[in-house]
Amino acid sequence: MEIVLPTGELLRTGMGALPGKDGADNPVWESFQPAYGPQIDGMFSQSNYGIVTKMGFWLMPDTGHKTYMATFPREDDFEQIVEVIRPLALSGVFGNIPQLRHVIQELAVTGDNKRKWYQGEGRMPRDVITKSAATQPCGDCAWVFYGCQYGDDVSIESQMKRVRQAFGTINGSKFLYPEEMPKEHYIHSRSKIFAGIPVLREIDWLNWVPNAAHLFFSPITPTRGKDARIVHNIIETLHIKWGFDLFPTLTISGRETHYITNIVYDRADFDAKRRATGLMTEMIAACAKEGYGEYRTHILFADQVAATYGWNNQALRRFNEMIKDSVDPNGILAPGRNGIWPKSYRGKGWEITATNRDIQSTIAPETETHPNFDKRP
Repeated sequence: MEIVLPTGELLRTGMGALPGKDGADNPVWESFQPAYGPQIDGMFSQSNYGIVTKMGFWLMPDTGHKTYMATFPREDDFEQIVEVIRPLALSGVFGNIPQLRHVIQELAVTGDNKRKWYQGEGRMPRDVITKSAATQPCGDCAWVFYGCQYGDDVSIESQMKRVRQAFGTINGSKFLYPEEMPKEHYIHSRSKIFAGIPVLREIDWLNWVPNAAHLFFSPITPTRGKDARIVHNIIETLHIKWGFDLFPTLTISGRETHYITNIVYDRADFDAKRRATGLMTEMIAACAKEGYGEYRTHILFADQVAATYGWNNQALRRFNEMIKDSVDPNGILAPGRNGIWPKSYRGKGWEITATNRDIQSTIAPETETHPNFDKRP
């Protein structure tokens, strides 16, 4: 990395700190990240310690690839699917991070409005999801897995054989491939993504409601069925409470799983915004109580999430603050980002917490003044 520090100094990490011949960039800069001494690159990820102006990336060589989807018929297949995926991921069978999605996402990613399938109020009932999914290429199922294998034809087929055998232990599982699917189906966009080609189709689920905005809730669990089930049950229960359709996507590796749920709401709807905020607040607290924390969040919830990492009397937060005060003593760079506040701001009402966050429930939508703003410096 190359980084501008809050002091105005320019810093290079890793081998970049060693000048090349005649002042040129070090020729090994992007090839060996650790270099000498502490590896500090991570300090500039999700922090406010500097502005990254250059980064080196390792790119995957262009190779053959095969995208596929597997479907599973029952809601209760969830834990078994996670258990089947773990040894495959641990052994390196997957060349990319696969995704496990609930079938409602097959409806949302078409880009059609929810009203196409359901004209009622509130959450889409499970029987309507089932009936609607039956009209789609995936058929009547509960879970959909998107994966990709890389290499030449022989190696891909060898990998696919292992994947098919593993998923075959789940009764009723089926495999579908791009060549079997309509050209407008999402699998073709997923295939491009796996090939490193950016696409916008991924966000077509924002058409689910009018004037849509979204919030992501993204806790981390071990790749174990029982852990994934605990988090899933918490999230599902709270989505029911707050009246939102549940859109879960699990990105699964060998040891950990990102459980990513997407709250889609009408940003012009006062009540929807209030409920989305309430849902996020409760999910953060409930999952953290069970030991499952978020790895990213919206700025509105940064302080709440940071506070959940509270082992040993907030040792991590205090360490982060100590670094902040050292590299940015005047607190000029993004104060509060990811819950890291400079000393001149701490304890003065700038933190956004569960008790002062719910702006929408305390003031009218057209009012511009936060009730706590007059208390802040």
